[in-house]
Amino acid sequence: MIRTVLPGGLRVIVKTNRLSPSVAVRLVLHSGTMPDPVGKEGLANLTSSLLEDGTKKWTGDTIAEKTDFIGADFGVSVDRHATVFVSSFLREHLAFMLGLGRELLANPVFPAKEIRKVQGQILSDLREDEHDTGAVAMKNLRRFLYPRTHPYGRPASGTKKTIPALKRSDLVRFHRDEYRPSGGILMIVGDVKESEAVAAAKRAFGSWRGNGRSGPPEVPGAKGPRRIRTKAHVIAQKSQCDIALGMVGIRRLDPDFFAAIVLNQILGAFGLGGRLGNRIREQEGLAYYVYSALSPTVGPGPFVIRAGVHPSQVGRAVALMVEEIDRIRQKKVTDREIEETRRFMIDSMPLRLETNEGIAAFHLNEEYYGLGPHYLEKYRESVQAVTKEEVLAVAQRLLRPDAFGLSVAGPALPAPLEDLVGPLS
Repeated sequence: MIRTVLPGGLRVIVKTNRLSPSVAVRLVLHSGTMPDPVGKEGLANLTSSLLEDGTKKWTGDTIAEKTDFIGADFGVSVDRHATVFVSSFLREHLAFMLGLGRELLANPVFPAKEIRKVQGQILSDLREDEHDTGAVAMKNLRRFLYPRTHPYGRPASGTKKTIPALKRSDLVRFHRDEYRPSGGILMIVGDVKESEAVAAAKRAFGSWRGNGRSGPPEVPGAKGPRRIRTKAHVIAQKSQCDIALGMVGIRRLDPDFFAAIVLNQILGAFGLGGRLGNRIREQEGLAYYVYSALSPTVGPGPFVIRAGVHPSQVGRAVALMVEEIDRIRQKKVTDREIEETRRFMIDSMPLRLETNEGIAAFHLNEEYYGLGPHYLEKYRESVQAVTKEEVLAVAQRLLRPDAFGLSVAGPALPAPLEDLVGPLS
């Protein structure tokens, strides 16, 4: 694997993999939704959604025809921290696809007709989300975890008010200010010679200039709820309630990262949902699904327990969630639990590296967070080194049975949510 930096500041990393005649490309720019101005939430989302609809060189139809003809897959997405161009194709199309990536990210034209069309699509998605019990539960939970002024508390996709108000001039200005190669990362993995791939990257991106962020944006901390906070949202014509119970989690570079991901596996991810799945779904038969999810990223992402249950079982399901939170905080996990979890996490890693796409994602993450060039070895060592005492300590740090956000969305409950969880507080 080789690494170089282009004159505009774009970092290029190439890894040869001769096991497949294809190539995977991932290109990250530090231009996510966080810079959306107040009152213009959804601007980054709309901008990235329009990149494929026409550039100075090609129309959207031409782009679609050219990529279809060579059988290439590609797309552009945005999250709170970054914009990402992803593509896979046969090796002989490397130069063209890198050129396409440059054209999409550097030279979009934002046709007025397409702006109106994409605005309509986003509004349609937002309306659908209003009737999605899982989406509503998570949206309301985030309001408990993060202040409205926090980057993770703002609506990344926009709102029904902000999206129609966005103008082409907003898109042009945002693109000019935020889409810069400086600090970006281009990862190329596949059946290519490293020197040839670097040369192709230089031809495609070497003349691109623009100083921007040199790394991921800074994200402030968040304290989360200091008591139990609840909200029930009624959605008509639904038969299932979605539960989202959560606290503020950790950053990816937190020293407790490995202990925290082992904790999450044991609590609600390993096998059929860890302890939560065994207790709530298998033993009690209360949930259609139940799991926990930890989202360590640039900032402190949420630590959430999710479940789908019948309305009559919401109170009992939440009570058992809190019992399991309390149990894992009070007593060390068993030798079997930690041994099986560590083995699963280590043994499953090679499966994530079987494809060019998986390899590209792994090494991009390695570069993005500055984890070092030998992170795979460090990962194995770090997971194996996690102790029961460390899991207990991080559980006591992150999980509280008396302070969390609880959001339920679905049909009307048999009693007010506050009454159903009242004894917990």
